Amino acid sequence: MPILSKQATDIDIPPWVPPKETKYGDKIEWASLYSLDLSKIKGENYSEVPESVVKDVGEALHRDGFIYAENHGLTHQEVLRQFAVAQYTFYQVNDQEKERYAADIVNTGSYCGYKRAGHWKIDEVADRIEQWNFGSAAYQRDVAEKKYPASILPLLDEIHEFARFNHDVIVRKVLSVLSLVLKVPHDYLWKLSKKYETEGDDFLRYGLYHRPSQEDDRAANGVRIQGHTDFGSVTLLWSQPIASLEMLGRDNVWRTVAYRPNALVINLGDSLSFLSGGYLQATIHRVVAPPEDQQNYARLGLFYFSMFDNDVKLVPIKESPVAQEAYKGKTFWEERIKNHQPVPTSKEWNALRISRYGQQHSKRGADGHHHETIAGHHVTLYNDTDRVKNSVVVK
Repeated sequence: MPILSKQATDIDIPPWVPPKETKYGDKIEWASLYSLDLSKIKGENYSEVPESVVKDVGEALHRDGFIYAENHGLTHQEVLRQFAVAQYTFYQVNDQEKERYAADIVNTGSYCGYKRAGHWKIDEVADRIEQWNFGSAAYQRDVAEKKYPASILPLLDEIHEFARFNHDVIVRKVLSVLSLVLKVPHDYLWKLSKKYETEGDDFLRYGLYHRPSQEDDRAANGVRIQGHTDFGSVTLLWSQPIASLEMLGRDNVWRTVAYRPNALVINLGDSLSFLSGGYLQATIHRVVAPPEDQQNYARLGLFYFSMFDNDVKLVPIKESPVAQEAYKGKTFWEERIKNHQPVPTSKEWNALRISRYGQQHSKRGADGHHHETIAGHHVTLYNDTDRVKNSVVVK
């Protein structure tokens, strides 16, 4: 049975046809990831979580920082509809309208609105990625009219309903499991995340990855987004067939995350890693050129980025024995504490990372990667391209 009920009926939305899966799958090194069955998390406020799920998810996110999630409750047709809406916002809104609603990312530390292609750079190579970012506090009509063109406004109720499902059902279930992994009450992390429509920076993202020129692709060695960690707590990526998302394993090997129809890929961000004392991994991942038989497709992405409430301090949870044990020997904010400076809040950290990302503040080090210090914390953007040079990815 469909769950989402607010589908716009007065706009003709062409269906999204998923690209074909690559025929070069046997030449790709795929990531082996645990799959979370979300239907096993039950009870009032998702308080009933099997011990085996807590154990398996804890081990997977401590080790990998990435998992799949299935049985989320939406039909495949409902998910395909969201991809169709995403497609519509890029191809049915003209460039002039997009530019009128371009987000002032550097000055506001927020992606809310339109992100134009070229905002990010790897050395001197500009990205070819367009985005619409729907901030959790931007659905009220008076706010939305300043962020999104008139052609998108009739879709906002539908987009908002999907965003809320991502947060109120999927993210909440995941946070229930992770709270138990950290040996705190099941609703501990949710209580730090539930004010997202008034005091949070959560956002739903539609992304369209255009193919760069051959010259740019060679200059960036096929890397479309540098290896990085996400900034917030939990990231949801709705699985799609283009084989270009890679994660860096603990063995320092890049592996591709495979497509699973009507499934999610879930990864954790910096903020949750800080609160867990580093026990839960904010895993490094990147986007690279896909295999040769998928290179003519534009990669359409559907994401939800969950953040903690604005005022949450990014320090290890005192009540969590797991976080306190994991934090021993680590120095997340040592420099700031030594200088009597406050530890960043969730809002401060997100704004700093967002405003600086891709703006060439980082410097390439002797190891070939880009490095910078943000709020006293060392941040690395990874440029390792061994897989790109030795695979079917780039001609």
